[in-house]
Amino acid sequence: MQARQTPTFEIAPAYSKTDADMASKLASAFFGEPMPWQKYVLDNLLARDKDDKFINRSAALSVPRQNGKSWIVRALCFYCLIAEGAKILYTCQHGDTSDEMFKALSEPFEDEDNEELHAILQSVRRANGQQAVYLNNGGYIKFSTRTNSLARGRSFDKIIYDEAQDLTAAQQAASLPTLAANKKKNAQVIYMGTPPNAESLGTVFKNMHAEAHNEVTPAFAWFEWSADEIGDITDRARWYETNPSLGRLIDESAIQLELSMAQDDFARERLGWWSPVHTMADYLINQDEWMACATDEAPQGKADAFAVKFSPDGTLASIAVAVVDGGITHVELVHQQQTVRGIREVAELVVRNAEETPFVIDGRAGAQALIDRVDNHVPNGSVELVTTSDVIAADAAFLNGIREQTISWFKPKELTDENLKDDALSSSVLKATRRSIGSSGGWGFGGEEPTAIEACALAAWAAKKSIENDVGEMEVYF
Repeated sequence: MQARQTPTFEIAPAYSKTDADMASKLASAFFGEPMPWQKYVLDNLLARDKDDKFINRSAALSVPRQNGKSWIVRALCFYCLIAEGAKILYTCQHGDTSDEMFKALSEPFEDEDNEELHAILQSVRRANGQQAVYLNNGGYIKFSTRTNSLARGRSFDKIIYDEAQDLTAAQQAASLPTLAANKKKNAQVIYMGTPPNAESLGTVFKNMHAEAHNEVTPAFAWFEWSADEIGDITDRARWYETNPSLGRLIDESAIQLELSMAQDDFARERLGWWSPVHTMADYLINQDEWMACATDEAPQGKADAFAVKFSPDGTLASIAVAVVDGGITHVELVHQQQTVRGIREVAELVVRNAEETPFVIDGRAGAQALIDRVDNHVPNGSVELVTTSDVIAADAAFLNGIREQTISWFKPKELTDENLKDDALSSSVLKATRRSIGSSGGWGFGGEEPTAIEACALAAWAAKKSIENDVGEMEVYF
């Protein structure tokens, strides 16, 4: 069986000339020969119009993991740096991905045996968060993980959004304006990623996919290898249809091992399947149910528990409090913040309150770091990590509590049905979906922004556990 070398779905304009032959030849000397599918995408990305401008000023590639999209990034950046003196921003979600790309693109220039390349090298910057390669022709490439203030005040000719499935609108807004001052009037932005899962905070790539698949031609090129349904995940023909590098970079035995994943996870990760965009029917909690739990008279007693929930990538932390008042458990979202500049504020809040009230913490990407940060400043046993089974129990109990109206939340008078979406907790609750967790059929809250509802669910769960403990007096005003 041969792997499919053209996209299963694409939208791209026709072209008559491209720089891809030159770029491919140059890249082959350092990064290996391309597979036909890689050259196919590069042909489109470097296609030129009659004015010698890029035809595809904005383009996106969606392909399952480990198929080798990084070769395309390297070839594209390598050529544009050398041939055009381009100013490039390469950005991704994870530091190890950025480090790997920096190493791959800097080594050919630093190798003194590559005399021609070494001669045009001006300098290499290695400081974490500031990695860059500068050439004598004025070209440079900077490597960065994404933040909400990424690249402000700088100017680039080209932006590469790798791991685009995690790109948020705020991160995009912080970087796209850097193309506005492009003097060559030939700016280009490239998105490369895989279908997002339920835990992904990114919305940009998902929205682009939806736009590409509607009936209106989008303002960008789109290239995709994917299955249109979960279907039979053991069907090897479907593996070859959606993985262009199967038989070269990926072998069947490796995919065979991946069959232990849940079917929807396998379809997403290996078949490039995009789960349907959420509709109102997918959401667990409707507005009437949530508003029925609202109160404008929050309890005045002591807090029974706090909870901290980190997003899957650790970039967002939500903190909630709960107090049990008779048969009602009252919850409030205390604090929510991006953590790209650290977790100092979160740690200070924990230390300030843990003397009186227990905390539970969840989130693989930030929980342990927070525990380590506060461990020597809080009473023993006052701060603990929760388990997967705890999360499953907490989320199920919270959903039942909303439906049975044994959960309450404080609604300010100025908050109405019309602006409810502007309230962080309400927005999280009303967009909550069900996601599979654990290995025994358990579920937790997913959706576009689930950290707030998960923090409240955990706080409510922990409060019920601690109501018999003496946790001290604390009024619930935030």
